[in-house]
Amino acid sequence: MDFNNHVKKEVVKISADKYAPEACPFCGSKKLSKRSSRKRNIPEIGNLNTEVIVELEVVLFKCEDCGMEYTPEHLDYPKKFEYSKRIIQTALSMHFRKNLSGNKIADFLAEYCRVLIPPKTIYSWINNLTEDFMKSEFKTEPERALDAYKALTIDGTHFNLGKKLLGKKKDVQLSLIVKLSKEIYLLTWWE
Repeated sequence: MDFNNHVKKEVVKISADKYAPEACPFCGSKKLSKRSSRKRNIPEIGNLNTEVIVELEVVLFKCEDCGMEYTPEHLDYPKKFEYSKRIIQTALSMHFRKNLSGNKIADFLAEYCRVLIPPKTIYSWINNLTEDFMKSEFKTEPERALDAYKALTIDGTHFNLGKKLLGKKKDVQLSLIVKLSKEIYLLTWWE
């Protein structure tokens, strides 16, 4: 039996025609022209033997009727993120459900899913996407999402929970402390 790991690279191509709307989102006209296009390579979750890269065609469309230009966004590959939504959800789920640190999540994704992500990126997702992720986890009770989980940053001058100042009086059990930079820490806990 051969236990050598032979990793193959798989490229999945997605053209803009598969996800772009057929009509202008501004006026509803179907008279659209492609102004420019480019390829965007996005890592996707693979497995032990396969590294997966999505080659997404990103197109700037122009409406011939109203003159507006727009670039449609693929729901699984958000514009402002270099990783797929599936990878981000997996990392956040591992953090909140398994109580894993960003370093351990990065190691797991690299070893078993063939995706290389810096731990700092994972910590930024934890810090910036907690509210949206928790609302999706508590779909039936969205008002409970932020009551269930709190993330706190300490920058040496104040405590901050998103846009709200934190003034908790009761004790909470600390779940994880991560040093993000010289004087910034991310603390997470369950209430």
